[in-house]
Amino acid sequence: MENEQSWPIFVQDRGERQIYLTRERWDHALDHPGMGEYLLDCALETLRKGSRKQDPYDPGKFKYIHECKDLPASYTDMVVVVKFGWQGSPSKPNNFVLTAYLVERW
Repeated sequence: MENEQSWPIFVQDRGERQIYLTRERWDHALDHPGMGEYLLDCALETLRKGSRKQDPYDPGKFKYIHECKDLPASYTDMVVVVKFGWQGSPSKPNNFVLTAYLVERW
């Protein structure tokens, strides 16, 4: 079933930072084990409500994690990786999803 969502999708995280997800990046995320088109709402909810942790090697990259219901067996959480940056003149925030995947939290 084709997703009729308008792309890119813009959401705000808990810190009111605007983040966008492109169709190309979502298609990339769908290549990860357990991922399915039906998990788009979970990914967006992860960005809106999830906790985030900065990447120790790339200060502009953050991982958002959030528990989601109805994930495939053994998975408990969605992780969405976001790259934060600036673009243009004058500079404007350019915060975009790199990928998303499922994990099992113990």
